[in-house]
Amino acid sequence: MDNREENLLKKSKILQVVHRLAQKRKEKVYLVGGAVRDLLLQKPSDKDFDFVTAGKTRDLAKEVAMEAGGHVFPLDEPLGTWRVVFKKRKKRSELDFSTMLGRDIMDDLQQRDFTINSMAIALPDFFQAEPPNLLDPMNGLADLRQKVLRANSEESLRRDPLRMLRAFRFASTLGWQLDPATLRLIQKNKDQILCSAGERIRSEFFAALAESQADRFLRDLYHSGLLEKIFPEIHGWETLDQGAYHDFPLLEHAFRTVQAAEWILAHLQDLYPAVAISLEHYFAQMVEEGITRKALFKFAAFGHDSGKPGTRSFDPDTQSIRFLDHDRQGQKINALIGRRMKLSKKSIRILSELTRQHMRLLSLARTKEVTPRAQYRFFRDLGQEGIAASLLALADKLAAKKFDLHWPLGEDLPDDLARIKEVAEKLLHYYYEDFSLKTQKPLLSGREIMEAFGIPQGKEVGNLLAKLREAEIAGLVHTREEALKFLKNIDRSRLFG
Repeated sequence: MDNREENLLKKSKILQVVHRLAQKRKEKVYLVGGAVRDLLLQKPSDKDFDFVTAGKTRDLAKEVAMEAGGHVFPLDEPLGTWRVVFKKRKKRSELDFSTMLGRDIMDDLQQRDFTINSMAIALPDFFQAEPPNLLDPMNGLADLRQKVLRANSEESLRRDPLRMLRAFRFASTLGWQLDPATLRLIQKNKDQILCSAGERIRSEFFAALAESQADRFLRDLYHSGLLEKIFPEIHGWETLDQGAYHDFPLLEHAFRTVQAAEWILAHLQDLYPAVAISLEHYFAQMVEEGITRKALFKFAAFGHDSGKPGTRSFDPDTQSIRFLDHDRQGQKINALIGRRMKLSKKSIRILSELTRQHMRLLSLARTKEVTPRAQYRFFRDLGQEGIAASLLALADKLAAKKFDLHWPLGEDLPDDLARIKEVAEKLLHYYYEDFSLKTQKPLLSGREIMEAFGIPQGKEVGNLLAKLREAEIAGLVHTREEALKFLKNIDRSRLFG
């Protein structure tokens, strides 16, 4: 164990508080799980820790919360698991305290999920002069060195089926291989994943999407059989021919769209240097607890064409496959998936909107010129979700044909792909440099419109205000006089009659 990493943990105020209170209570406390694993990987964190105690877990957790200014609540009171949460300057730290299972710490470690998470260090060892003694009954250190993820036992997976999903999250985020025997156990017990609550599946699933290699995570889930258990909607995707505009069946296209979305997010500074920082802030935003815009964007990338199987038909005139209204059908399907996964109303709305609008930019790209008015209407309808919709359209197009994702993209892009890239860039610049900066105060108030046209308060006034706002954003009017002239030239009988 590297002394530098060990010393970093010794300086952790959290560990110091827990150690001091445990000493005072004369209780044995062990640091276990991810913190020990990360220490051995030489990337320790002073943010999240898991502890096992042989004493009164609830009382210790409450004392730590009181001492360090955190909030404590039970995670699983019958099993004696409590969480302490600290929030400071938008940063969140979590401490989990669990009551020891079995006769001693060695028994407890053997009941955990994976060998690399089944190592522990007695807390006092961190504060001794000698290197701490590693407790490792499952030979997790050997697996860690070989970069292998191995389940402790089949019973471990059956006791908590969510561990099967977690196995693929660890494998993709760490870049490790899943032990073949563990993979066979997961395939054997895949039906058990449906015993896990939707909230827990959501948490684990989006934690994986927030990291890199999300497409690998999804592919591995699919080959294990878990992906179709969680999302039965993908049944048949692997053989669904999408016609001449696509080189791949629907499932492969979905995986590739996630890969392309991740590639775009990794190259924001290269693709859009003028607005890259704003885009990075946008995708880092939390939509709800545990789900960032980045993770939700990747999920939308995977499911954006979910409506295709139910809308596939053959056009005898053009002799081609078509998917009429697949965006609307997909919107309904993804909203149902969101509710099943217990997503918040906001997350479901964003997911539905991105699915419904994922073709919007493609339509704009077919026009000769994307006018200021068209740009305004795009963001008027989508709001800030238009940012993700623009990049989703680019990811969709990058994943449609055999194309090697690399930077720089080069000047030999196919014309349709180059056009999508150009329009996406135009829209993003418009949003950050024009649309989002425009004053919210209109050139004319509703009262002034009522007086100028002699109309009562009502829907007509609101419609006129909307038309004026559109013209203002598009740069067609700049003064009060121009605004009045613009509104007087509108054929109100056609608009409101």
